[in-house]
Amino acid sequence: MISPAIILAGGESKRMGQDKFNIDINGKPMIIHVIENLKSAGCNEILIQTKQNKTELENVLSNYDVKWNYDLSDDNDVLKALLSALNYAKNENWDSVQLMPVDTPFISQKLIRKLSYLLEENLEVVIPSSNSSKNTPSNGLEPLLSCLKVNPTIKKINENINKKDRRLGKILSEMKCLIVDEKIWSKWGVFEKSFKNINYPNDRE
Repeated sequence: MISPAIILAGGESKRMGQDKFNIDINGKPMIIHVIENLKSAGCNEILIQTKQNKTELENVLSNYDVKWNYDLSDDNDVLKALLSALNYAKNENWDSVQLMPVDTPFISQKLIRKLSYLLEENLEVVIPSSNSSKNTPSNGLEPLLSCLKVNPTIKKINENINKKDRRLGKILSEMKCLIVDEKIWSKWGVFEKSFKNINYPNDRE
């Protein structure tokens, strides 16, 4: 069974200069690409984690069967937003979830399915890594694309939320984790483009 998904769509998108979710990619909003890839991979339940004032986002998704959870804070803290989403997932009795940033429109359906299949009883999180993130603070990890168990992750985030080093990749990698690198996902037919984030206007080219 494929895990339900949490789409993180509450960022300010300062580098893009506008809300990312509505960026046109091949004729339709970027978030629609993300949702359709998730649904095609088998994610039957999708939670949109966003800000309370995102009425335009609600209009864009008016024809889609998704759940909503709103980040009420003003500090755009990704960790707090994720914790809020995970608590919502816990109340929905979701054992595991697939994280998904709103700016990854080319995400591979094969990758989504495989990450869920790999999340076994003895693991708490499966984290993909990519070449495009090797020179970032995450050292190649793609924590916002992780498939993870809800309750252990809530516990781990709560233990770290007030610490100085609050990097999600670091927090998740300290759990019972499996890292899926290029040697693994390339055999599945997944390409580097799957991990491409649309952060700047020229990233769409």
